Amino acid sequence: FQIKTTSHWPWFYLREQQLLLFFQDATHLVTKWRNRLLSSSAELRLGNQFISTNRLYDIIHNETYTKLDHGLTKSDINPKDRQNFSSCLKLTSLDLF
Repeated sequence: FQIKTTSHWPWFYLREQQLLLFFQDATHLVTKWRNRLLSSSAELRLGNQFISTNRLYDIIHNETYTKLDHGLTKSDINPKDRQNFSSCLKLTSLDLF
């Protein structure tokens, strides 16, 4: 395929003519985001704010809200299941925010 880049794209680096292009689909990107969030050794930042699982634990254990309100379960924040896509959907749900 061919692409015409502009000088307005300083972050984009490809030759104008490319034989192959590999990229990750949304499913793999969101599972990587979830795994980074649940990692005990890495930090996840959104802007200048840190995101941690502590708030998720608080939400799950809060007696004011039920699972019907937020949809989260303990298995959703279990880092051992690294391909749990349904957990990713719950963690990015508007009900959680």
